[in-house]
Amino acid sequence: MGRRISRIRPSKWAVGTAALSATVLATFMGAVTADGVLAAPNPYMGDAATHTITIDSDGSYRVHIDQTMELARDYDFTFGGMVHDGFRLPDTESVLPPYLRAQYSDPAMTMDGEPAEVDVDHMIHAVSISAEDEFTEGEHEGTVDYQVTGAAVGSAQAKTNAGGVVVYFRPLVSGDVVVKSGEPISAVECEDWPPKGEPCGTKSGDEWLIGRGELAETDAVRISLDTEEAGLIEPTIDSTK
Repeated sequence: MGRRISRIRPSKWAVGTAALSATVLATFMGAVTADGVLAAPNPYMGDAATHTITIDSDGSYRVHIDQTMELARDYDFTFGGMVHDGFRLPDTESVLPPYLRAQYSDPAMTMDGEPAEVDVDHMIHAVSISAEDEFTEGEHEGTVDYQVTGAAVGSAQAKTNAGGVVVYFRPLVSGDVVVKSGEPISAVECEDWPPKGEPCGTKSGDEWLIGRGELAETDAVRISLDTEEAGLIEPTIDSTK
């Protein structure tokens, strides 16, 4: 039987984020109650995540996330997260900048080895793939899987020098990234100020590894493949942020 979960909606996500920030600040300041009793400690002791993305010849890719967290006491935690669905492309003659719109589908999730119910919740130019539950003190593990299509264009549209095809990726949660592809990877860039990017990560065999620290200020990852764009899924591009 699957674990009881509740999907995160934007309003609840925002409230939870604010509550977490307040808890962290109170702990850092050594806040006390009116009776001089120390406030409850920050429940979050640590977390880690690794995204493994496997790119197909049509530019679509499957994402698998291994996520862990450690709690100092019983508390709620959310596996997965929320991302913007648009990737900023270089300017054209349009008044507004163009955005490549990706489609997210086929989600799956586990929490401590048990299947959890999860959907792709669509909002205005954003998607949420996440689930929350109450966990006991200690370390817990979760996995998140989903498919992304329509996040690739030819190098001419991306205006890169690498040639071939450019695939865009945005991490769902903070963590490391491992890129795999059946086609040769010619370059990987991190876009801190889209659409401008800087080389990032390191090549390891046929894979490309990008550390969590390199992605701290990154909006999106741009992956160039040495392949023809004829087989790409037709991209959806608009000029609304």
